[in-house]
Amino acid sequence: MFISKRRLIHALTYEVILLVIIAVALSIFLQMPLEVTGTLGIIMAVTSVIWNMIFNYMFEKAEHKYKLKRTIFVRILHAIGFEGGLVLATTPMIAYALKISLFEAFVLDIALALCILVYTFIFQWCYDLIEQRMMLKQRSE
Repeated sequence: MFISKRRLIHALTYEVILLVIIAVALSIFLQMPLEVTGTLGIIMAVTSVIWNMIFNYMFEKAEHKYKLKRTIFVRILHAIGFEGGLVLATTPMIAYALKISLFEAFVLDIALALCILVYTFIFQWCYDLIEQRMMLKQRSE
């Protein structure tokens, strides 16, 4: 199944935590109303959820095909691939919402992507650990 319960929970958890962080941080950093940064965050989150499900589906297929282990290196590649694709979609959104040039939006998006890259790595690592523990718990019951 393309959109499994597991994949949906993963994507939504990732996005809700990130949405709160981004909306508040941008509001403070750019001195803009939370309504503006929050709305932009929601639009970017919806885009990201869709990209997350597509990207993770393809990543897991490649992971299975090439028998990859979820090492730190593989997670770094995962985070870079995910964020790289997302920047292509979100830069125009940022420019429009914040009324800035595409170049300024791109620079801001890259800065966000670098921060989100770290967040993605930490989230994925923690998610993997939690998922492994849940599987071990289910097997022992």
